[in-house]
Amino acid sequence: MRLLFIISFLSAFTFLKSQNVDKLANIASELKESEIRIYKDQGITNSGHIFRIYKEDKIWKAELIQWFLPKEISKDEFELVKPKLTVLKSEKSLEEIFANFEAGNIKFLPKEENFKYKKSNKKVIYDEDEKAFLITSTLMTVVDGTGYSVKYQSGKQQNEFNYSNPESYLKEYPNIDELNDFVDILKYIRKEFNIEF
Repeated sequence: MRLLFIISFLSAFTFLKSQNVDKLANIASELKESEIRIYKDQGITNSGHIFRIYKEDKIWKAELIQWFLPKEISKDEFELVKPKLTVLKSEKSLEEIFANFEAGNIKFLPKEENFKYKKSNKKVIYDEDEKAFLITSTLMTVVDGTGYSVKYQSGKQQNEFNYSNPESYLKEYPNIDELNDFVDILKYIRKEFNIEF
């Protein structure tokens, strides 16, 4: 039974890799003129989440979409599962919340690989065999936790980045500004909309 589950999960995962998550969430792949999307990965579950805040026809909207992996009908046939849409409300105006995301540097945050060097611990050691000083570097890897992908657009300004396990890494590296800024954004979403995300 467990082997069957693993095979089914791998088949669905292979299918997902060839699909666009936006399609599974039933949203357009292009962003609105003013929009932020934060994609929360599905981990080992059969679904993931997308937080959106955007302006459409001069009206601000916020929503949380739970998308699902396609349901396997047969070995090579899958059926799309309708996503679950939750309209989000806040005591603050959504325009103010969008501005607070911008104040939190969402439009400037770099790709994770641009600050990966901050996660390495370097030491200078003297190597007797080489008769020289060498630099050693160790990099901690966190495999548990949740990854996020972000897409931002405001007018002509755009940004896109991925962070794997930002909250777990922040516990180990509390002085990395980029992780602090992004985790603050996640906390802000949870607080303003009273959701688990």
